[in-house]
Amino acid sequence: MSVSQALANMVKDGLVAKTFSSGSKGFHTTGKITVDGVRYQAQAQAVLIGSKADPKVKVQAKRDEAVSALATFTDGLTPKMFSTGRTGFYATGKVEIGGQRYQAQAQAVRLD
Repeated sequence: MSVSQALANMVKDGLVAKTFSSGSKGFHTTGKITVDGVRYQAQAQAVLIGSKADPKVKVQAKRDEAVSALATFTDGLTPKMFSTGRTGFYATGKVEIGGQRYQAQAQAVRLD
């Protein structure tokens, strides 16, 4: 299993709707994954563009639509060295979910 597949499985199991501390709305999941004996701290999120500036904006996407979009999005993970000096994988970009545009981000930071 690849890191992308493990992260996609985590998204399928744990993605929840969330109002972030900034006031933005969207979806989020976080957890630990293990691939070929290597542990990662992983997370994925999709933030509804414009939801921070306008608190009346509502998330129209259903959870299953967000799961499908983010699980596919994780296919775009690329190797990265993070500012902490740790290595792992990272992807960022825009996705459409339920007719709305989201800023999506996924990462897996190696713990070992």
